[in-house]
Amino acid sequence: MADAPILEVRNLCKEYNIGKTGLLGGSSRTLKAVQGVSFALYPGQTIGLVGESGCGKSTLARTVLRLNEPTSGEVLFRGRNILDRSPDEMRKLRRHIQVVFQDPYSSLDPRFTVRRILEEPWKVFPDIVVPADREARVAELLRIVGLNSSDADRYPHQFSGGQRQRIGIARALALNPEVIICDEPVSALDVSVQAQVINLLASLQKELGLAYLFIAHDLAVVHHIADRVMVMYLGRVVEEGPVDQVFSNPRHPYTVALLSAVPVPDPDLRTRKVIVLEGEVPNPISPPPGCPFHPRCAHAKDICKTTVPPLLRVEAALARCHFAGALDFSGFVGHLSQHESSSVEA
Repeated sequence: MADAPILEVRNLCKEYNIGKTGLLGGSSRTLKAVQGVSFALYPGQTIGLVGESGCGKSTLARTVLRLNEPTSGEVLFRGRNILDRSPDEMRKLRRHIQVVFQDPYSSLDPRFTVRRILEEPWKVFPDIVVPADREARVAELLRIVGLNSSDADRYPHQFSGGQRQRIGIARALALNPEVIICDEPVSALDVSVQAQVINLLASLQKELGLAYLFIAHDLAVVHHIADRVMVMYLGRVVEEGPVDQVFSNPRHPYTVALLSAVPVPDPDLRTRKVIVLEGEVPNPISPPPGCPFHPRCAHAKDICKTTVPPLLRVEAALARCHFAGALDFSGFVGHLSQHESSSVEA
């Protein structure tokens, strides 16, 4: 791994002012979508980002890209804070950080052929591929994502969902990026197709040295592709560390609940305990005081109801829990991580 991160996020926050309460006005309300998130992504590394819907995963990704302007914090690409860059500088920077979107059906323009979809970025950055070389480059991009050069003159509706996602990946590769943000890139695909796309992303990373920020709700997929994992809850990272450690020995009750809920067909592993989270995710406009997870946590104490826990280091991981390292979750996880990893291999 390189000595310096290619993308570094420091204490990033994103808040939305959603107006005042009541018909006659009142105090303004703020939705804290992302709160104090920090991480470092290195060349050739994948960081997985997991959590329930609404926890802030996609907002974090959009804020890193400056599609949402952050409220505070820093986003550094190769050591320089991109939040200080002008709109023209940001346009030039975005060729280095590309996105693979969740829905392959809506992320491709149905009016364009595959050739035009892949050539479109070169109109903005004509120095990447000169016109004389574009046909060969289109054929090469299709080849490396497992499609045929003859597919270039077809339209998106003529492909399956998995093939469309391959086109989306080829589109992201067209500008020779160094970082790709994968925003739930396989959640809309069948399980067998998911495995093919995940293996494609892994092989491209190995071949091209790409760095991925991989957003997903499927923990099996994250365990298969990620080097490190961040678990988000209500805008905060509640656990972060090497994927094998977090999956085999989680330290936050929320992480344990997510892992224990994964279906396991192996009868030898069905004896593990399962945690059922009570209630809904709290309203992010008026979150509970103290630890935001405490209303759903079976281990909550008085301190959890009044004080936000810091990120505590336990071995090579960090957990935002007052009792990180003191709670025993061995009966809830067992060998789950080993089974999950094998379930997505193809």
